[in-house]
Amino acid sequence: MSDLDALRIKIDALDSDLLRLLNERAAVAQQIGEIKTREGLSVYAPERENQVLRSLVERSDGPLRPESIRAIYCEIMSASLALEKNIAIICLGPAGSLSHQAARSKFGSSVRYVFAADVAEVLEEVRRDQADCGVIPIDDPEGGLANQTLDHLAVAEDFSICAEIYLTPEGKEDTREAARFFVIGRNINPASGRDLTMLMLRLEDKPGALVSALEPFKSLDINLDHFASRPAARGSNDIIFFVEASGHSKDLELTDLFRELSKRCRAVKVLGSYPDTSE
Repeated sequence: MSDLDALRIKIDALDSDLLRLLNERAAVAQQIGEIKTREGLSVYAPERENQVLRSLVERSDGPLRPESIRAIYCEIMSASLALEKNIAIICLGPAGSLSHQAARSKFGSSVRYVFAADVAEVLEEVRRDQADCGVIPIDDPEGGLANQTLDHLAVAEDFSICAEIYLTPEGKEDTREAARFFVIGRNINPASGRDLTMLMLRLEDKPGALVSALEPFKSLDINLDHFASRPAARGSNDIIFFVEASGHSKDLELTDLFRELSKRCRAVKVLGSYPDTSE
């Protein structure tokens, strides 16, 4: 027997072990799905997903690269989600769009995808429980849909940002060119241990209003990672600012941040907390 044949036999044996373990894992996932259904819990748990992926990458001795481990487990988790429930993910169409590619990079190929014409439809279908999660662009250098998304997030109700996705164009390694997407659900995530929170601040358009609104972040030593602004609804001179703060909303609430912001802003809205996936 040649060395190559011997190694192939070893691969076959390892594949048999892997298949057995994957089926065992899938059976456990089904049991978890039954518990979630019985207790009315969301099928998709981004905080758990993030903890699992980080732990796997940290425990790996190689030679698999971190991105390979994440890609493999994306499909394993996708298969598990599909076993737990006939999960539906809604994103901007058509099939193959950037939003669809981003959704597949997060949820894999085993779940069911539904396509929407615009961001408003994505949010509405999630609100109506016609989809388990939605994927919307927040920073799309090619499509220019960020403003549309922000305008809808400002007025939509009964949703929560639960995860973020970065999609780097093929052939490019610079993450600064990545398109960014949010995963939208109906429930607030538990803390993962390393989270971000997106806040909407509505301010009167007058000198010093923004400086005053941002002062609590500085005094409480809360880092801001993202910043965008949009005019308020027609007929108003207010400005709406979107800020991304380090920390989970439950933790930020304990710091008195929201109480301080309410003194300086016309309105404060928590759009969601989600695991920080930056390296």
